[in-house]
Amino acid sequence: MKNAKVFIEFSLTLLSVFAGISTAKDWPKYLPPTCHRFDKHLNNCLVDTAHKMKPFLVKGIPELGFPPFEPFILPEVKLQQGSSALNFKATLIDTAISGLTDYEFTRFDFDVPNMQFFCECSIRQLRLKGNYTVKGKILIAPIEGSGTFEASVDNCNATVYQKVVEEKGKNGLTYLTPVFTNSSIQVSGPKAVLQGLFDNNSQLSNITNKVINDNVNELFQDLKPVLEKVVTNIMQDLLFKSIEGQIPFQKLYPPIP
Repeated sequence: MKNAKVFIEFSLTLLSVFAGISTAKDWPKYLPPTCHRFDKHLNNCLVDTAHKMKPFLVKGIPELGFPPFEPFILPEVKLQQGSSALNFKATLIDTAISGLTDYEFTRFDFDVPNMQFFCECSIRQLRLKGNYTVKGKILIAPIEGSGTFEASVDNCNATVYQKVVEEKGKNGLTYLTPVFTNSSIQVSGPKAVLQGLFDNNSQLSNITNKVINDNVNELFQDLKPVLEKVVTNIMQDLLFKSIEGQIPFQKLYPPIP
């Protein structure tokens, strides 16, 4: 993949929330309580809180600008890949992702002195549905068309790292601001079916879908950097910035109970 061109334009109508906002928000009282930064069991508290957040993420959290997570809608994702195995441009539109809240955190560490987070979690199954346009090549097979697609993975393991800094907002309060976020993912059992290829030519569509699924594990390795970028952007822009940018550090991680 050294010479492969990997580019992603990630466009989400999510949130306009950043550190420095003029009005501080409180952690909604109906949510599980926040964790105290000097608690010797802080990391266990974070894992427990993440687990208790599931039912609230399903419906969304309006006070924090969180949309519903079941399904989670990606309005548009543009992908471009240029490697020996994959050479295509594609746009995914109104992609509905189901299963995001069926997660288990095995690690959620907040290294307070160094202001960094380490998270590890698994999701049992993800299902995606949406519309697409694509043009290019997969292995030696051309691929072109537009229509609907369905995809799934049996299991997804994600590791996320984030570095934050303390910054004062215009209101004089201190917020956590992400300065670097990175993620890696591993999946098993990926599958995909694209309807509408080659102007709905069923013979060519069937051949192309067979090529995709016969080689799906190898193709995923080529797509992995792109998908990791998507995961990183979701985690940073939605989960981290929305919470860290709206709730002051003193309220989000109070020093004492």
